[in-house]
Amino acid sequence: MDLDNNRWKICKSRLRELLPSGCRSNWLDALLLVKITSKKVVFAGIPHELHRLDIKNNHEGHLRSALADSYPEFGEFSRKRFEYLVGSRGTSKLAVQEEFLFESQEGENFFKNDVPEVGAYKKASPSSIIANFESCRFKNFVICEFNQLAFKAAEQVLLNPAKSFNPFLIYGKEGTGKSYLLQALAKEWLIEHPENKLMMLNAESFLNQFIQDIRSNQMSKFRDKFRNTDILILEDVQVLSSSPQCQQELKHTINTLKESGKQIILSANNLPSRITGLNSNLANRLESGLSIDLPSPDRKSCLQILQNKAKNSQIELNEEICHYIINNLPPNICQLEGVLIRLGAHSSLMGEKISLELAKKLIPNADEMSRGHQQTVNNETYTFDSSEDEVIKHVCHAFRLSLKDVKSGRRDQRVIKARQYIVYILTKDFGMSLSQIGQFLGRSHSTIHNALKNAQKSMEIDEVYRHQIISIRKGINSLSNQLVPPQTLQSSEKTLFNLPDFTLKAGSI
Repeated sequence: MDLDNNRWKICKSRLRELLPSGCRSNWLDALLLVKITSKKVVFAGIPHELHRLDIKNNHEGHLRSALADSYPEFGEFSRKRFEYLVGSRGTSKLAVQEEFLFESQEGENFFKNDVPEVGAYKKASPSSIIANFESCRFKNFVICEFNQLAFKAAEQVLLNPAKSFNPFLIYGKEGTGKSYLLQALAKEWLIEHPENKLMMLNAESFLNQFIQDIRSNQMSKFRDKFRNTDILILEDVQVLSSSPQCQQELKHTINTLKESGKQIILSANNLPSRITGLNSNLANRLESGLSIDLPSPDRKSCLQILQNKAKNSQIELNEEICHYIINNLPPNICQLEGVLIRLGAHSSLMGEKISLELAKKLIPNADEMSRGHQQTVNNETYTFDSSEDEVIKHVCHAFRLSLKDVKSGRRDQRVIKARQYIVYILTKDFGMSLSQIGQFLGRSHSTIHNALKNAQKSMEIDEVYRHQIISIRKGINSLSNQLVPPQTLQSSEKTLFNLPDFTLKAGSI
């Protein structure tokens, strides 16, 4: 049964009478009724996760009462399950599905493969849908010194598509705001160019679709899908480093789009020419337009971003709390958002005012983070301040190998063992995922998993193997002052590690 928009307006008027006045500006105006079934009611348009929690815990009874008055034919609402989708219809889809297709048509064709078109969605235009989720927009982007160039370039791409910078590539570490900027650019594009079709997806989705269509012998369908769009936005290009065939397909797709005067926008964790496993021809093609490095934000920028997000989420943070958060978290925008959500949720659900004590309680291991990453090795605690590059350097030095050797296709015992050491140390001491290590070393997830498995097994049964890894871990951080002449070690171990005049005493570790 279709939902009557007029009745939904009346229902919202009833809700305004039942709810506190603050809710009117917080979430009620944007609330959309998607569908009502015999077992559940679905809403969308919730501006933020904090609002969803607030509705669920404090106002669901009011919703049930208002719906029962407005839609009596649907039976008792007290027994129905209520579901809330955060964001507008489009952003709710984005939260659970990386690949989505924007089209400029009104109504049911705007988003493909979405929930049935009922009620409040039927007459929604692209602009009105986007307007329901205002946070990810250019006007809300916090422009700082570290991201100013990337933002200005994105504005220029919007003003002169396929002319100024094509391809347009943003690269940098995780948590620098790449995804936010690209999503904001996508939304602005739909407003400025409503006649265009836009495709935005993660490179992993691109790769999965490529594999699926090859297996089903439907590559013509794949090419039609990605080469018949006005703008292609592809995130995390480094994921394709494990598939030369998919890289080749992307190169041809980019060529076709450029020749047709279409815009290509990409993101990666590094400059393509520096990504191990990425074909040089594709890397050259990706860098043929404008490539901008988006570095990690400095503390001043982190403070600006945190205060802006707190204001938009209507979360009150004083200067002392803001500075505590900034000083006890790495310069990562995603982590700042996570802490902000935890603070807001705790305050809303527990009815507790946000204080410095609450911030200290909700930021895990803040003291340890400020001192550096800590790890216990053989009942001794060490602080790890080295990056993954330092780990690679020390392991390569110990085995008399170059970085090129470790990343090459060589499979002799020395290279295999060096890779195992690298994988073991990066996972145990630095918390890196197997996928991240695989991308860095140019190896598949299964290969890295096997290396870790073999290293763990050798650590349990091989005393020399275990001692060698512990020696390297200590050598990376220079934390031991118990030194003995190298002749106390086995000659084979001394040769393997190319040790200097002194090394670690075996009994001390």
